[in-house]
Amino acid sequence: MSSDQRALAPSQRLRVAYLLTIVGGYLDAYTYFERGGVFANAQTGNIVKLGIAFANGAHDTYLFFLIPIASFALGLFASLGLEELFALRRHRLVRRSVLLVEMCGLALVGFIPEGEGWDMLANCIVAFVAAMQYETFTTFRGDPMATTMSTGNLRKFVDCLYAGTMHQDIPQLMRAARFLSIIVVFTLGAVIGTFACKVWDAGAIFPAVGLLACAVATITLLRSMNARDLGE
Repeated sequence: MSSDQRALAPSQRLRVAYLLTIVGGYLDAYTYFERGGVFANAQTGNIVKLGIAFANGAHDTYLFFLIPIASFALGLFASLGLEELFALRRHRLVRRSVLLVEMCGLALVGFIPEGEGWDMLANCIVAFVAAMQYETFTTFRGDPMATTMSTGNLRKFVDCLYAGTMHQDIPQLMRAARFLSIIVVFTLGAVIGTFACKVWDAGAIFPAVGLLACAVATITLLRSMNARDLGE
């Protein structure tokens, strides 16, 4: 393992980013197809739909979009509180703890039946844990990246591509390639999630739990390898 690789925290490796990003795309497909057309990861679509509902006077649909937005905000708040608590106690398990909370929340969603009222509950849980992931995992390979949405990643890709092509900057082109790979993986997650929903319906959430378990295992393994290398 190179010194540059050891300098990176295990949770900031690209392999972890890919696992979390594929879950991000997967969950958006899941909540859209199985839970009433709501995007639980990125709230822009829900905010737009809320505005449309206000404009059309569709009072009966306000809460269906407003509650997931509030749940996402609450997830951000909880993630910040958890990170501060772990910092005060000098624990280093905050990221894996967040993923374990997310796994438990998503597993619970798999047992929630489909239906308008139940879907709202499921979307709230998904929005809450997705927000925790979004707030906790913000940097990979030294670059700010989002694993639950793609707009910011797309902007960074274009920024790096412009710098790389217009100024013959090879490192910027390499950064552009990394951002592009994250966008492609997010899209792949949405594709896989769509097919999974056709096969397993509400139970299609469970493969996402498995992917998060792989992310936890990867972080744990990389941390163990780092500790072994430092011991040498």
